[in-house]
Amino acid sequence: MDLYRFRLIPESPWRTPWQSDTLSGLLCWTCARIEGDQVLRQKLIDPALAGQPPFVLSDAFPGDRLPLPTAVRTLDVPAELRKPLKRARWLLTESFRRLQSGTVPETGEMLRDAGFVEYIQLRNTIGRASNTTNNGGGLFPTEESVLKKGIRHLTVYARVVPEFVEPFGRLIKELADWGFGSDRTAGKGQFRIDGRLEAVPELDEPAGADGCVVLSTFQPASGDPMDGAWEAFTKYGKLGPDFGLENVFKRPIVVLRPGASFHRPVPRGWLGRAIPMHELLAPDVVEHLQGIGANVIHWAFGLCVPLCWPRGELRYSDPITEPATAEEHALLPIEPAVPAEVLDTPWPVPTIIQPPPPATLDPGRVMVKVLERRDIGGKVQFFVQEQGKPRGVLAYGVPPPADELPQIGDEIAVYRNNQDPRSPQYRWDKPIATQGKPKPGSGGQRPRRRR
Repeated sequence: MDLYRFRLIPESPWRTPWQSDTLSGLLCWTCARIEGDQVLRQKLIDPALAGQPPFVLSDAFPGDRLPLPTAVRTLDVPAELRKPLKRARWLLTESFRRLQSGTVPETGEMLRDAGFVEYIQLRNTIGRASNTTNNGGGLFPTEESVLKKGIRHLTVYARVVPEFVEPFGRLIKELADWGFGSDRTAGKGQFRIDGRLEAVPELDEPAGADGCVVLSTFQPASGDPMDGAWEAFTKYGKLGPDFGLENVFKRPIVVLRPGASFHRPVPRGWLGRAIPMHELLAPDVVEHLQGIGANVIHWAFGLCVPLCWPRGELRYSDPITEPATAEEHALLPIEPAVPAEVLDTPWPVPTIIQPPPPATLDPGRVMVKVLERRDIGGKVQFFVQEQGKPRGVLAYGVPPPADELPQIGDEIAVYRNNQDPRSPQYRWDKPIATQGKPKPGSGGQRPRRRR
């Protein structure tokens, strides 16, 4: 598989992180939409399940940055340099290539900031029955991101088999017309591709490499190397609505972040696997999908490049100045979407029109989606789900009147009733302990003694 890179220029804020498994999954959906289910299965799903993916992607990185390999964090460093090393996230391309050859970067070469700006956007809750805002407005916050000033593109690396290069280009172009991630129909996650695929064989050139570093969000396969250093986190996915099913959440999966490093070279240039649907979904959902001839996988492959495992001493240096936006290269053969003079203007951080949440906004208030209603002993309960968390129960506090109870599929604002991440509980109103009532001995009125 040959190594390429291409650049994405965001044309709007985005809500979904630019992770490789998400981007790869959307390319599979794009293939099904423009080529058909049979092509998707024959060209992508079957080869992926057989351990022969036609393409493997990295995450999308801001500007010309690459993730700091976690192998650097295994170095024995002086106490005064531990905090700068812990906070470091990125290396510029030249520093990354020197590290590939075994040269330990200095602290000034390690970039701390994320490369993009995150902010909160307030939105109204729309009632499904009235198609208007609910009583009280129902404002809830959502997180959005844009590139920071001075960075105008995201860089994605791709390993593609020669016979799939042309179809891969078509899929990327179609996805650019479609949009990426959450709320794309509302204008979020819009981007365009600048130019054409660019071969980058220099990232595969380090001689004498005794390890590798992965540039993707991925899950190792059973035969992948295990000796190394990495950071893991849990993803909570959801099945798309195109299969005649609604509100089907995938089982949580543990994946590794970009920068995972291993003490073994991988000549094929990738690790990971395609996670089959019987590991992702409940048996009844799998049976339904098999009945309609569908096959769902999670594209959890990781693109890796050679690495000479760092040995030596980490030294202090003054922070380097990140260069201005690099001159854009030709990528995929796509006509520019806007005039050249517009491309030379750095993408601005959008002005947030809505006011910030008031200082009195309770941090325990969250948005959940209503999944199922249960009536038990004359009392109504709801199974709900907060974004990024497992399913929980809304059964505490004082509920609204019967004619104002939510419907299945509504998103409503509630309060947390516990802090258990595995079995969350929610309540309708604010917990009494946090409503500002004076406690005995705190200056308020003391409770009467019982006679």
